[in-house]
Amino acid sequence: MNKLAKEIATWREKKGFITTWDNMLEKLMLVVTEVSEAAQCFRNDDRKGFNEEIADIFIRLFDICGTLDIDIKKEIEKKMEKNKKRPYRHGKKMGDVVQ
Repeated sequence: MNKLAKEIATWREKKGFITTWDNMLEKLMLVVTEVSEAAQCFRNDDRKGFNEEIADIFIRLFDICGTLDIDIKKEIEKKMEKNKKRPYRHGKKMGDVVQ
């Protein structure tokens, strides 16, 4: 994962786009845009488009990780260990809104 993140960041840079801490809000909003596009594909029952938009989400996230030297594999493992300790349905009852 980390190698791919670095490759994506390098590819993005070669294409003339900039990702830095200073434009991170813009980059995060581009992730939101890709999620929205995936939702639209889902609503339209467009599985091919949905898959492509999911890939775009990961590309944008991996670019951020590769640029900021986030060890995403390690961060996911740490977060999953934390999640494993949470109660079933995070303590919510059936019918509660799950977030």
